[in-house]
Amino acid sequence: RRVHGSSSLLQSSEELTDASQRSVSKQCLSVVFSARKRKALINSVTCKNIKVIMATSALQMKTQVRKHYSSAVSTSSSVEHMTQATKITEEKSSSVESFSMVSRSVEIPAGESIPEFMVKPQPLTAPEGDKAIFRAKVTGNPKPSVTWKRESGLPLKEGSKVFFDSINKEYVLKLENLTGGDADLYKCIVSNRHADIIYTVSLVLTEGHEKMDFKKMLKKRGLPTPKKVKKVIDEKEMLEILSDVPKKDFEKVCMEYGFTDFRGLLKKLKEMKKKEVEMIKILKPLEDVSAKADSTAIFDCILELRDANVKMMWLKGDEPLRLQYCLGKYETKQIGTKFLLYIASVNKADIGAYSFVIGDKVLSANLHVIDEPLQFLSDLKPMKVNERQTAVLEIRLSKKVSNFVWKLNGKELKRDDKYEIITSEDGLTHTLKIKDARLSDMGKVSFEGGGLLTETELFIQRTPIKFVRNLKNVRVKEKSKACLECELTSKDVVLKWMKNGKVIGKSQKFTMIHEGKTAELIIDDTELSDSGEYMVVATQESDPTEYYSSCNVTVEERFATVKSGLSDVQAATGDPAELCVVLNDEKVEGVWLKDGKEITDMRGIQIVKQGAVHKLIIDKMGEEYEGKYTFRAKGAESEATVSTADPPFIDPSFLEALAAHPITVKAGQTALIKVPFKAKPLPKVTWFKDGIEVTEEKRVTLERSHDQAMLTITKCMREDTGNIMLRLKSDCGSATAQLFLNVIDKPKPPQGKVEFLETSGKCIKMKWKAPKDNGGKQVTHFIIERR
Repeated sequence: RRVHGSSSLLQSSEELTDASQRSVSKQCLSVVFSARKRKALINSVTCKNIKVIMATSALQMKTQVRKHYSSAVSTSSSVEHMTQATKITEEKSSSVESFSMVSRSVEIPAGESIPEFMVKPQPLTAPEGDKAIFRAKVTGNPKPSVTWKRESGLPLKEGSKVFFDSINKEYVLKLENLTGGDADLYKCIVSNRHADIIYTVSLVLTEGHEKMDFKKMLKKRGLPTPKKVKKVIDEKEMLEILSDVPKKDFEKVCMEYGFTDFRGLLKKLKEMKKKEVEMIKILKPLEDVSAKADSTAIFDCILELRDANVKMMWLKGDEPLRLQYCLGKYETKQIGTKFLLYIASVNKADIGAYSFVIGDKVLSANLHVIDEPLQFLSDLKPMKVNERQTAVLEIRLSKKVSNFVWKLNGKELKRDDKYEIITSEDGLTHTLKIKDARLSDMGKVSFEGGGLLTETELFIQRTPIKFVRNLKNVRVKEKSKACLECELTSKDVVLKWMKNGKVIGKSQKFTMIHEGKTAELIIDDTELSDSGEYMVVATQESDPTEYYSSCNVTVEERFATVKSGLSDVQAATGDPAELCVVLNDEKVEGVWLKDGKEITDMRGIQIVKQGAVHKLIIDKMGEEYEGKYTFRAKGAESEATVSTADPPFIDPSFLEALAAHPITVKAGQTALIKVPFKAKPLPKVTWFKDGIEVTEEKRVTLERSHDQAMLTITKCMREDTGNIMLRLKSDCGSATAQLFLNVIDKPKPPQGKVEFLETSGKCIKMKWKAPKDNGGKQVTHFIIERR
């Protein structure tokens, strides 16, 4: 609320009941101002706006002008509160700060803490229309949450911004365009699961002044306004004003407000100050503590503080406790309003008086240490454990001992992998663990320490061997692997394997594995004869009993099917050839046959098996390897043919001779053209004349044998002359032969008529055109006849 005017209390401190006065230090103060006297305060007090805080704790006000109000008490819920304090400072306008805490945890785990302000919000004074920004930086574990509220219970104004400044690590409340309704107390509430801390600050608004033109202000200069005499009607108001005035100015201030009895006012002011509430209230003082030696002693007291920043210190005698360098000897805690001092592992040196100095208060108490005689709180008891287990023996003493020893059959035990010696954190419980107990560990175990001795017997029992997993019946196909496996309860056993009652040893077929508690027999490359009953027999030292587990192994005949069969193969002479078949089972074996006979040792042939793939490889193909090949296995068979596949080949020297010497025949005769070749299989033979395929007709005959091709032309004519080409083609390749066929005949007569170029008595000169066809040979001469 924003209040204009002077204030008067509706109830004086004398009118409060005793019950109300006792609760003033624990609950909030409520100050109510009279509306009737508001106008007088405007004339008498320079401040235009005063904010009054209502806190959940005792109120302590430290200002330049000190004020004290008594008020009626408003009760709150029964939540446990920590010490709370309120600090008010006033400069040109009143500003308010208060702090309060609500605790939820009686004890706080190590590594965690209640929330704490690293940077507290500050009270603000701002003119109307301006903006106000509250900032707070907090810490705590678990990470606390931060909320902003108004003391009056009204919601934050519309348009206000609440955000976290990630750069400065601050929580911010921003109010813009301030109006009179925004003047209030604003609470920053920081919470985690251990406590809520509340810091309340005021927002005071001042009336805005319109900016005036400087020239207009120069024109309006006049005589200064005479000072008005300040008047205060109520003596209580005067006492409030004087409470903030230095003694040297009492008379001057009294004259300003029209009071002449300043000595009487001074006397009443002193009486009023005596009624101020104590800064520190002791709810529970320190009390004497008695603790057993080597235990932890705890001093505690309960206080209510008006100032959370009051100095405090723990003393032993007249010396302060050095908490930072005590190596965990001393520890102080504050839980709500409770203050505690822990003293660990107390002994006679810790006996004495301890004091807690807080402000001007000193609380003291004595520590007494009870030193009882050493005795066993629990003795060793006889113990039975099974072999290979861990034997645990434990005793408890009434107090710590510095020197002690464990013994087994009179021999001192040292800490190692076999023996584990443990002492509890309080030093009272001692434990001996004998790991992997064996028969040699059986005997008398004793503990000696502090002049005391206790002993007991340790019994080690042999554990019967049991099969955690028995052998299981196995059914496999021949040529595969059979695995028999079992697991026992002990690893220190002797094993032997038997087949059909006979002991079997380690061999290329049988592999025996014993690792830890697992035993395994592997039968490689099983055969039908490996079927039978198998047994594993286990024995242990100092135990005549034989422990066994058995199973049956059945080996079934393996059959296969062809996954990818053989294909016919053709290969050129001298080239490699390969047959390949793929079965569905890589364990199945097979045999190769050629023309019905098994191939055992044939030079130039390799037989290869790669898993389920079976291959027959011929290094260099020849006529001796041609034939029908068969692969045969149990349940599977495949066959294919291997043959030579040579591309057509014509002797290059023969081709050169054809090209150099054309075939010449006379007209009417028969032309026989033979071209020898090599090819397997036989190629297709095609003849061409001048690029046109030659076909059989009346005069033309085409023939082919296994090693030559023949073209026969009977009754040759001059038109049969031309370029002859032979083409041999097969799947393996092709070959061609080029030759020229020349049919010789009479030349044709010259073309056209004879022309006479000159005729005279001495000579006749004539010319004629060459014949169209010279008959297949060069014309040597012409015969001229006169007809």
